[in-house]
Formats: sequence, C-alpha cells, structure tokens
Amino acid sequence: MRFKLILGHLLFAGLCVCLTSGELWLGSALAFNTNRIVFTFWKHGDGEVYVMDADGRNRENLTNHPGYDFDPDWSPDGTKIAFGSGRNDVFQIYVMDADGENQMRLTDGPRQKREPDWSPDGSKIAFTVDDGVSHIGVMDADGKNRVRLENRASEPSWSPDGRQIAFATSRNGDHEIFVIGADGQGLERVKHGLRGHSPSFSPDGRRIAYYESHEGFRHIHSVDTDGKNRVRLTHNQGHHSHPTWSPDGQMIAYVAYKDLFFGDATIHLMTADGKYLKQLSRIRDGIDFQPDFSPVGLAVSHSSKTATIWGKIKIPFGQ
Repeated sequence: MRFKLILGHLLFAGLCVCLTSGELWLGSALAFNTNRIVFTFWKHGDGEVYVMDADGRNRENLTNHPGYDFDPDWSPDGTKIAFGSGRNDVFQIYVMDADGENQMRLTDGPRQKREPDWSPDGSKIAFTVDDGVSHIGVMDADGKNRVRLENRASEPSWSPDGRQIAFATSRNGDHEIFVIGADGQGLERVKHGLRGHSPSFSPDGRRIAYYESHEGFRHIHSVDTDGKNRVRLTHNQGHHSHPTWSPDGQMIAYVAYKDLFFGDATIHLMTADGKYLKQLSRIRDGIDFQPDFSPVGLAVSHSSKTATIWGKIKIPFGQ
C-alpha cells in the first residue's frame, strides 16, 4: 500500500514536471521569438490589417483605410505584405511594405480576388478569383501574367519547395484538400473524405495543417501530405480555424471563436503537436483572424522607413 502511494506521488510529480516544462518551453520560445504575426481585425463591418509580436504584444494597424482590408500574407523576405481589399467596390489584391507604406493595387477587373499567397521564392502570388464559382489563379509578384491554375478551388497554399499548391475544393460535394503542381499538372487528393479548409504546408513540407468540422465544431488537424497520420490538434469546445505554421515548424497560430459568426474570435498559439496553448489576442469590440507568421524576425521603424532584422542589420526599403 505504501509502495502504491509513493508510486502515485512520483507519477503525479512527473506529470506536473512534464506539463510545467511544456508550458515553460512555449513561454521561452515566445520570449526569444522575433517573428511577427500579421492578421485581420474586423470591427463593425470594416476590416483592417494589423501586425503584432509573436507573444501578442505591440499591436499596430498597417492599413488604416475605410475599405475592407483582409487576407494578409507576408512575402518570403519579410519586406512586403500582400492582402485583399474592397476599397474600390470590387475585392482586389494589393501589396504594401511591411510597415504599411506604399500600398499598391496589383489586380483589377470585375471579378473578386482574395486570399493571396506568395511563392517561396517571392516571384509569384497565388490567389482566389470569385466569378460565381471560385478558382485559383497565379500571377507574377507585380500583378502581371495572371493565369488560371485550377477550377472550383480556393484557399491556395504553396509548398516550401514551390513545386505544389494545396487548396480546398467542394467539387465532390464536400470540402476536401487537394494539391496540384505549380505548373497546373499532377492534381491529387490528399485524402478521400478529408473535409478540410484553409490548408497550410509545414515549413519542412511534410505535413498540412487545416481545419474541419467535428461533432458540430471546427477543429485544427494536421496530416502527412500523402494523407496518412492525421492528428486532431484542438479539443476545446468552440471553433478553431485558419492555422499557420511558425517558420521553425514548432508552433501553429490559429483562430478560436465561440460560434460560426466569429463571435469573440481571438488568435491563439499552440505547439505543433497541440499539447500546449496560449491566447495571444484578447476579446475586443471586434474580432482577430487570418494570422500569418513573418518569415524572418522583423521589426519596422516608421521614423527611418527601414526593416530591421532584429539586432543585426538594417535594410532600407526599396533597395
């Protein structure tokens, strides 16, 4: 009896150490993480692109425009942010410097365009076009040479090697995750019956994070690119969506909200295995969603209009 009691104490102590060490690891990782997170803040029908540190501090409005700005995505070198905007009646793709300066429209025409995603080499941007039925297009980073890549598709995400693009489609009656070659060849379903949205490749290209419905709630999952080893990462009640990986692949930022109308939506962070969570943004008179990690540790100085690679080098914008 005494032995069982001692063993129970040891097991409990070991569990506490594991939990504490995991929480400490996440806190330590954030303390030394110099990446930033760009996201959309929606309030009273208006969307704005914001940025904050990886620990949720130092929120800053980058767009500050009466039009609806949303869907932000960092360029691979961290100096630019592409985003969607309805400031000219029709949603189009725009780009701006990482400090919000030099906002410029890349697309035009009567069709809605949204969900930009930069290629890993920064030369291309994939995006979604809405013309009654959504499809994926690809264009040069300056908005030129736009081509249609795949029909009945949305939410594009480039693979780290630039060879494939993952996307969501409802072509078979329910949302599924597919991948296609960047040249439009080699269409493949990740897994039959995988009811997924918002796919995001891991930095090593081995897994895809996404969200799907489970028992009436939306939850974050990850899966190997061949459809094997599917793991559910979120378990709390409520809805979870828009996963995005940290550049080192150790963490995933995502959105948590109580109902399907994004009530009280906030940005959270978890370890890539889903074991340890941290809320980054607090409930406000509005919602935070569509997070995206910067690819490098980047701070922006408005006074000098320079991008500062934290503590190492300053690179003037435009050079």
